[in-house]
Amino acid sequence: MMRLTRNLSLVLALLFSNALFAATTIELYKSPTCGCCKEWAAIMEQKGYTVNVHHQGDWTPIKKQYAMPAQLQSCHSAVIDGYLIEGHVPEADIARLLKERPANIKGLAAPGMPQHSPGMAKPGQAYKDFKVISFSEEGLGLYQQY
Repeated sequence: MMRLTRNLSLVLALLFSNALFAATTIELYKSPTCGCCKEWAAIMEQKGYTVNVHHQGDWTPIKKQYAMPAQLQSCHSAVIDGYLIEGHVPEADIARLLKERPANIKGLAAPGMPQHSPGMAKPGQAYKDFKVISFSEEGLGLYQQY
């Protein structure tokens, strides 16, 4: 009986640890020719995310589904665990969003193509001179400033 209990405990611990460390999947929608989007995806993969890339010319329906305001558009969109991530949002901000899971936010955006953002900055260069904006049906908010 003791051995059965121990084996069952080991199996449950293994199952729990696998679920705990399972990679979060990102569905990335981008133009087939955009190189900076590829760089952003590589950064996210280095941080432990699984990135499924969808090469498309138009992903407007995805932006509309998440009520993303047009003024926040960038070169790619990503869907992560129920949130829309628009453009070159740093992984730290995505990790915070997934940890806190605010109900009043549909997503985050780094509007345009900020020169010193992930995928645009040179490797090792600090992120600077841009804002990460949260959005929802209620409006916009400053999520992080670099």
